[in-house]
Parts: sequence; structure tokens; C-alpha cells
Amino acid sequence: MRVILFNLFPYRADSERKKKRRVVVELAVGVLAGLLICNAVGNEFAARVAKKGQFMSNLTAMEAEMAERVNVVQAKKDRVTVLKRQVNALKTVQAESLLASQWVSFLDATVPSSVSMTRLYVVKGVLHVNGFTNTVSSLAGWVDDMEAGNSLFQSVDLVTLVAPRDEADGVTAPRHVFEIRAQLREASHESR
Repeated sequence: MRVILFNLFPYRADSERKKKRRVVVELAVGVLAGLLICNAVGNEFAARVAKKGQFMSNLTAMEAEMAERVNVVQAKKDRVTVLKRQVNALKTVQAESLLASQWVSFLDATVPSSVSMTRLYVVKGVLHVNGFTNTVSSLAGWVDDMEAGNSLFQSVDLVTLVAPRDEADGVTAPRHVFEIRAQLREASHESR
């Protein structure tokens, strides 16, 4: 009998090389696939981060714009408040001017020809009239007329009446200096 020996080593070595190659190729493909997946995930996250960054920058720009609009609205509100104060001040001045015009018109229409006014002013709702006269009786009549039947004054008082003084050359000046205080009905303002 004859024994035939087959040398299977080259076939086994070839088979192992093929297996190793296959494992290396599979590992390389797996690593490559893993790298591609990681890259794709990284790109997706980078895109999301960029999108969020753009959203945040838009949000910041909108916040700045809204803050600017709020400042503009607040400036307009402040301006309206100032204008309202000015309008109220002008209305008050207009009312006071009208009232002062009425006082002056009344005094101008009723003052006797022998009475002269030198100063006219208002302090805390009291009209002060300073002046001089040659005849005390016409001054007294004027004060009585001012107090009677008048809607402008609550009360009228002759507070000072200074008799004429002797001049240096011995001649007496015929002028009596007076001060009248009239309590005003519309006493809503301070001195002017």
C-alpha cells in the first residue's frame, strides 16, 4: 500500500491570509463607517449649534431693537408729560392773566381822577394798591365802591394813609400817600 501525503499547509495558510484580509477589511470598513457616522453626527451638531447661534444673535438684535423702541416710547411719554405740564402752566398763566386784566380794568374804570396809583402787585391772594391823592374823601369813596357789589374782591381795606408832610421851604404838599389791600376771591397763586 502506498501512502499519499497531501501537503495542505499552503491551502491553510492561504485560507488564513484570506480570513485575516477579510477581518482587516471588515475592521477598516467598520472604522471608516464609524468615522463617517461620527463626522455626520458632528456636522449635524455643528449645524444645530450654528442655527442656535444665529437664533441667539437674532434674539439679541431683537432685544436691542425692543430696548431702543422702549427708550423711544419712554422719551415720547416724558415729552408728553413735559408738554402737559407746559399746557397746564400756560392755562394757569392765561387764567391769571385774564384775572389780572379784570382787576386792572376794574381799577382803571373806577379810580377817581384825583387818585393816582403808583404801584400794583399781588402777594398770596391779596392785591396791594399804592398811590397818592389830593382829596381823602374821593379815596374813601373809591374804597367803599370797590368793596360794595364787586365780584373780584372779598374785602377791601385802606391800611395806610400818610398825611402830607411839610416841605423844607414851609409849603405843605397836598398829597396823601395810601396803601389799599384787597382780598381777592380767586386767590390761587403766589406773588408775582
